[in-house]
Amino acid sequence: MKRWIRLAAWLYPAEWRMRYGAEFDVLLDDAPLRWSDLGDVVRGAAIMQMTSWMTYWKMALLAGIAGAMLAGGIAFAIPDQYLCYASMALEKSPVTTPWQLSDALQKANAKILGRDGFLKALVLDPQLDLYKKERQTLSADRVAEDIFRKHLYVRPYDMGHGSEGQAFSIVFQYPDRYKAAQVVRRLTVAYQQEFPPTPGGPVLRVLEAPLTPLLPLYPNRLAMVTAGLIAGMLTGLLSLKIWRRTRAYAVVTMSLPQDTKKFIDRQIAAGHFSSVSAYVRELIRADEQREAHR
Repeated sequence: MKRWIRLAAWLYPAEWRMRYGAEFDVLLDDAPLRWSDLGDVVRGAAIMQMTSWMTYWKMALLAGIAGAMLAGGIAFAIPDQYLCYASMALEKSPVTTPWQLSDALQKANAKILGRDGFLKALVLDPQLDLYKKERQTLSADRVAEDIFRKHLYVRPYDMGHGSEGQAFSIVFQYPDRYKAAQVVRRLTVAYQQEFPPTPGGPVLRVLEAPLTPLLPLYPNRLAMVTAGLIAGMLTGLLSLKIWRRTRAYAVVTMSLPQDTKKFIDRQIAAGHFSSVSAYVRELIRADEQREAHR
């Protein structure tokens, strides 16, 4: 207990430790100590630090570190999410109209991405083992429709001016980068099977083959920790400023003998105190602590 309280005493300003450190050590050796005394020491140190205008940077540093640690804990609790995609183009033949091309692609989307289509088969595939935790409480149909489809997108793909085909991208997001790539590869094959090469029929061409992603899409842990650091520093500075503005001080007017005033001036010149008020506050705090430990 004494060791912890001695460590907590280092939270007090250096001026206080220089003046009262020896007395504090003697008090620790003689007094019966409890865990509540450690809390009192820490609370007293925090109040004393907050009453000094030189501790804004300390408050910003401590609050910033606390904010960064909190943000880091949240960031590392969020699982990585990897994004894999592939791009394809359904190109028309000389005898195929754009309307027929669009209708064929819509039918393929409905068959592959529909409720009873290819997605359910992927969910039930033991080699992929997708959404294992979710399948413990939900049926494969629900997982495919409510969860799988929320992380799978089929988007138009811009092939530039002059193109008469229907281009699109398959985008899938998943915590496992290898499974994300495997799912997109299987979907690519499924679309190719829907448009086999036939004389006079549309041709499906792969523009961008799916690759295994190297880095997660999110979370950006460095950005989250940085944001936590900045938010913590701002919160600490704002809290300290509000605390100082709202704290009630008792204004005491007193007269000092000339010799006492000279003595205090020498203490201020030596850098032990910032003002006469700071000197008086230190004496009052010392008396309050001695009274509390009697």
